[in-house]
Amino acid sequence: MIDRYDTTWDEPDATDAPGTEDPPPRPNFFTRLWMVFAQPADLFRALAANPAWFPVAAFSGLVIGVSMAVVPAEAFYETATANMPPEQAAEMRDLPLALIKWPWVGGIMVLGPIGPVILSLVSYVIFVFMRGDRATFKQHLCVMAHAGIITAVGSLLVTPIRIATMNVQESLAVSDLTPFLDGYLYNVLNLLDLFALWATVVAGLGLSVIDPRRRWAPTAAVLVLIFLVLVMVVAVFVP
Repeated sequence: MIDRYDTTWDEPDATDAPGTEDPPPRPNFFTRLWMVFAQPADLFRALAANPAWFPVAAFSGLVIGVSMAVVPAEAFYETATANMPPEQAAEMRDLPLALIKWPWVGGIMVLGPIGPVILSLVSYVIFVFMRGDRATFKQHLCVMAHAGIITAVGSLLVTPIRIATMNVQESLAVSDLTPFLDGYLYNVLNLLDLFALWATVVAGLGLSVIDPRRRWAPTAAVLVLIFLVLVMVVAVFVP
């Protein structure tokens, strides 16, 4: 089944399978972009013996950066000063708005390749060192990088909302389904981005595919729980 994919994008890497000189071909870059949405299990099976991560991670960072770059600079100022005292907000207004916007956009693009590395370190410790999964660190990188495509597309889709609300942190979150709540619980739900949840579940599926002994539901549940704990901690500091 894997042989039907075009492999013109990436050069083959060294395989982890013992006694095999050439790794099996992987789906090409553009095929992977739609498979992560439509056929994630097939995608990660095809990548298990020949994982790739950096081009996809860099592409995701670029997509998110572009989606932020088209948002007016005034929106970055409004977001940055939303909870500042009026005096501080007035001082920031004297700065060129580009100095507020472009470091933000550039930082997001740089984090594109770094984010999967950090996430993979966490998942590798939990699932390999603690649970005893049979997977390489590069396989974890591959899963996290491809799951990041979902959040990148989500950022692109909410760009019109960010422009309309002049809020660069706007997202499609669970709180959109519960507008009657407020306080800490609302903050938690407001940080639960629907695309990030989707990506977390897909990452759980990917981690279970690279170790056939594991089922996807418990693996995804662990990742979702970690995501929820992180959100609950961050929500404490949200005004």
